[in-house]
Amino acid sequence: MLRKLLAAAFVVVLAPSLAFGQAAVITGSVTDGDGQPLIGANVVIDELVIGSATDLDGRYSFEVPAAQARGQQVTLRSRFVGFSPQMRVITLNPGTQTQDFVLVLDRLRLDEVVVTGVSSATPAKKLAFTVDKLDASQIELAPAANAVQSLQGKVAGVSITQTSGQPGDGASVRLRGTTSLTGSSAPMYIVDGVILTGGLADIDALDIESIEVVKGAAASSLYGSRAQNGVIQITTKRGGNVAFNQTRVTFRNEFGSNQLPGDFQANNAHDLRVNATGDFVNSDGVKNTCETCFANGYGPGTVTDDIGATNPVSFYDKAYANSGTLNNNFDEFFQAGDTYTNYLAVSQNSAKTNFHASFTNFQEGGVLPGMDGFNRKSFRVNLDHRINQKLSFSTSSYYASSDRDVPRSSGFNPFFGLMFTNPLASLSRRDENGNLMVQADPLSVEENPLYIIENVDTSDRDSRILGNARVRYEPMEWMNVEANISYDRQDDDFLRFADRGTESIDPSNFNDGQILRTNSVSEALNADLTVSLQRSFDQLTTRGQFKYQAESTDFISQSITGNTLTSEGIADFSNVNGDKIVGSNEQTVRLDGLYATGGIDYADKYIADVLVRRDGSSLFGSEERWQTYYRVSGAWRISEESFYPFGDWMEEFKLRFSQGTAGGRPGFQAQYETFTLSNGQLSKGTLGNAFLKPELQTEQEFGMDMGIMNRVSASLVYAKAKVEDQLLVVPLPGYFGFGSQWQNAGAIESNTVEFSLDVNVLNGANTSLDMGLVFDRTRQEITEFNTNPYKTGPQSAFYYREGEQIGAMYGIHWLDDVAALTEQTLDDGSAATTGSGVPTGFDPSAFQVNDDGLLVPVGIGNSYTDGIAKSLWGERVDVDGDGDGDMLFGMPIKELNSEGQNFQQIGDALADFNLGLSTNLRWKGFNAYMLWNAQVGGQVYNFTKQWAYRDGRHEDQDQLGKADGDKKPAQYYEALYDATAVNDWYFEDGTYVKLRELSLGYTVPRAKLQSWFGSSLYGLNISLIGRNLLTFSDYTGWDPDVGDGGDATLFRVDNFDYPKYRTFTGRVEIQF
Repeated sequence: MLRKLLAAAFVVVLAPSLAFGQAAVITGSVTDGDGQPLIGANVVIDELVIGSATDLDGRYSFEVPAAQARGQQVTLRSRFVGFSPQMRVITLNPGTQTQDFVLVLDRLRLDEVVVTGVSSATPAKKLAFTVDKLDASQIELAPAANAVQSLQGKVAGVSITQTSGQPGDGASVRLRGTTSLTGSSAPMYIVDGVILTGGLADIDALDIESIEVVKGAAASSLYGSRAQNGVIQITTKRGGNVAFNQTRVTFRNEFGSNQLPGDFQANNAHDLRVNATGDFVNSDGVKNTCETCFANGYGPGTVTDDIGATNPVSFYDKAYANSGTLNNNFDEFFQAGDTYTNYLAVSQNSAKTNFHASFTNFQEGGVLPGMDGFNRKSFRVNLDHRINQKLSFSTSSYYASSDRDVPRSSGFNPFFGLMFTNPLASLSRRDENGNLMVQADPLSVEENPLYIIENVDTSDRDSRILGNARVRYEPMEWMNVEANISYDRQDDDFLRFADRGTESIDPSNFNDGQILRTNSVSEALNADLTVSLQRSFDQLTTRGQFKYQAESTDFISQSITGNTLTSEGIADFSNVNGDKIVGSNEQTVRLDGLYATGGIDYADKYIADVLVRRDGSSLFGSEERWQTYYRVSGAWRISEESFYPFGDWMEEFKLRFSQGTAGGRPGFQAQYETFTLSNGQLSKGTLGNAFLKPELQTEQEFGMDMGIMNRVSASLVYAKAKVEDQLLVVPLPGYFGFGSQWQNAGAIESNTVEFSLDVNVLNGANTSLDMGLVFDRTRQEITEFNTNPYKTGPQSAFYYREGEQIGAMYGIHWLDDVAALTEQTLDDGSAATTGSGVPTGFDPSAFQVNDDGLLVPVGIGNSYTDGIAKSLWGERVDVDGDGDGDMLFGMPIKELNSEGQNFQQIGDALADFNLGLSTNLRWKGFNAYMLWNAQVGGQVYNFTKQWAYRDGRHEDQDQLGKADGDKKPAQYYEALYDATAVNDWYFEDGTYVKLRELSLGYTVPRAKLQSWFGSSLYGLNISLIGRNLLTFSDYTGWDPDVGDGGDATLFRVDNFDYPKYRTFTGRVEIQF
């Protein structure tokens, strides 16, 4: 009996300690609203970072060690991609407890967290300004070669234009309106906390987890003097996105081809004199012969088949006879190229550590023969480690190396020569030694483009290193301290090598061989220290942040050109026997910045934010070293009010306003006195300016966000911006001794309307259809311009002055209406007409509008169709009734302004509006995705077409088969060519509709993979992908989405660039 009592007492005493030593087990399920299991959902205790992922049945289970299960309250959180996360507070007692989660699909992305432009991660529904976001699921449907192109047609207010289709080329990006008249409008780029000094061509799109975009100072004020153009922040993939306690291996292979979207038609008729057999004859009327002539006599010595006596003319209306098959030189020059991507990634997520490592090999062949195109190999390792509950660190590292063949460089442009090659000539014709002919067309003054590609080696090698390290310490629940250091280095090596013996039509300094080499290195080292505070008091949440930031950027470049090589085949400067021309450039920029921001959130419905930032930069004038920026913003979530009457169908309705400032920094040399040293002589350039300030943008943004029935999300934004202190070169009086000075001497204003709509049209167990629409319209004007008006941009087609629209193009206008031909008194008081060469007292009946839509003189009693019938071409006709020959028959007439000049606005590059429409249909495992993009309005200057008129090579000039009354002579088109003077004959409507992306894919359900392969295979997807597939437009060039110069989104000029091509690929992705 005593033994039993002692045993019972022992159990009573020991029982609490046994319970205390027992682990806690959390188990349960995670399903969607239809009760379907969510496979791979994470369930984690936030405070302990302990958890698990759900299995194929949507169930999870994990154990908390006894030492950590002490009866305390903890937050248990469940999350799954595309669903609103759910959390609950539980008591962590020993033993087993069941916690089931039912997650709601976040179709409206209201719980999506953004980090750009805000002091801390913030749900989209609590933003007081616009931050657009794309995630990996939207990017990877049809990933672009250049990461930033993933935004095209998907984010309102974002304009993206490639200057060319050259593989590896970057793109011009503008967010909302133009911000600078002389500087760049490119946004600030941030990748994993690294502020980039270079572009994004080196960044691998397959590693991107999300892209966030803030488009103006109302949101970008946080970044101060570098952010008036907006900010694009890229976050790459990390191991934390993998299911808890799992390792994921992804292998992706994509292969396909690059192809031109269509044929380019040229003029296949000629205006040369031939004999009865079709052979070309000389001025004596006999078959032409010469050393370089073709068998049919084509070559130097041929003559045009002129008619008329006073001013002879000729017509491109003769077919090439006795010449065999004509060559389509465009087909001969371009050919389909290969493209492929190999991608391998390994990711792991655990309680203490997660990592993501990847390798990508990307090749884009392009569409030129003999060119390797662009190849990029990149490596990435991202690591996060939690040392304890208060201290953690993370690192991001990236290395990329790329090689690019560059067919077009300074002095060499094969696309130029291609346009001027006669169809009788074959670009691939070789001489007896097997060498391509440098002058494939014996009458052309441009080199054979294939000869340039084969004999001039132009390459660009680039390497990129990005690194970031971050340490985060949380001494208290409401406070954290974060230190960050980042590094960006870009090395570029450009080489152009023309070997000894390289030929040219005209003597050139590269005939004896030439080497041009340029090396540049840019380095940026940034560090910051941030203290963040956040506390909640009942329904009020307050937050504050203080940050100090230091940036250091160094740029060094060296170039050397060597002429006259001693030996063939050696691209080394020790082989140079002639002069060497050396140049170098070195820049160092420093910036210190600090800001303080504070915000409140009351009851999830009243949100306010205030920010002040101070920046000091070595780029500012010595008397203006420090500048201040600010932001004030607020939002009212009306849908959270008790009186809100529409909560049963419109669950989210928010009004918001933000006003902020941001800056645009001067160029490196702008504040300094500059001099030019030449032949031992020093001459003054620009006068320094100690009071030079950065440009200052002030933006006001009004927004309205709506969510309807958890199926429709809509956002309407109006943004108004003014950019003062424009940096302009102002001419100075002679007594200064310097010709000009950089000054803050102007202002521009813009306004933008943006609309975004996302609709879940269908949503069932096996079927869903999502559609997205974006719309934007921007208007911009120069409101202050304290210097002389001037032309700018490619071909000086654009004009800047006070009161002018940005994007306005000026030049010659050809009269197109008899009513516009009037008499006028010029500003100097003299009498004249509005038509160049038209005498006063003219008879309106002596002019007609021809079938090209141009007003031309025809003479009294004649028609524009009488040129050949009455032998009027090349003759002067009477237009004022005095019987004299006043003007050449049928020739276009330039309009004169009140100053007697033919200079006026003739075009506008700015689009009326832009649209993007995406659809994504899923049925069982199948997926069909399309992205359409449209620009309505805006004009393109087709400079390529204008140059073609010079040599009679454009399709317009082909008169073969036309009725005599409709034929125009070569001289008519030469008048329109007008020695490349900017004129409105070459302005074309830039409206287009494009199918930018298409993807058709099938993802094998995981249950099938489980039955086929067990647990070894996690995912399998097969897809067909197309990019830039279709373009609908009236534009006569390769592609209306074209630009040139410093800002291709503004300077819409087509200038013999590498054409943009379409891409077809097949993709297989396997996950283990």
